Amino acid sequence: MKRRTVHAGFATVTLCLATLAVMQWLEITEGRSIAEAVGRIPASLTADDDLLRQSLRYPESSLARANALSSGGSFDQAESAFNELINQNKLNTIGHSAQFNLANAYLRQGVRSNAPASRTGPMLELAKQRYRDLLRAMPNDWDARYNLERALRLAPENAETSAGDKVDPIKSVRVIVPDFQAKDLP
Repeated sequence: MKRRTVHAGFATVTLCLATLAVMQWLEITEGRSIAEAVGRIPASLTADDDLLRQSLRYPESSLARANALSSGGSFDQAESAFNELINQNKLNTIGHSAQFNLANAYLRQGVRSNAPASRTGPMLELAKQRYRDLLRAMPNDWDARYNLERALRLAPENAETSAGDKVDPIKSVRVIVPDFQAKDLP
């Protein structure tokens, strides 16, 4: 009797471990196929080069495609791809990454020196709003917090005051930090 219960317990533990091993193997094979799909997407992609749309099965590869479109200069296609990912994956990491990357794309469009002033202001406002939405969902996202601070420095928000309440600033000082290099967005 005692031998039978020991063998049954051993068989149960073995079966559980085998099930876990099979589940891990399935996750690894899915991860490899995702990495392969993302690896097929070039770093920079334009709308003319975009032949990959039909072959994207995973949201990760769709995110890589949207990033490639953004860095390739096809802002409108990248914006629609990011918005599609945000709508499909609101509560997971892909949706948050898409929202962060879309906000970064808006910020880059607002910072561009060759863009008309009528376009840079709205782009900076859209970037600030996207960063705020992201921080409401994930308050500890320090990259979004940093980029929001950067956007606020580029386009400060002042409380509306009436013409009679305007007060001239006391003094404006430009601070120069030695050996400080401006970096790209995180």
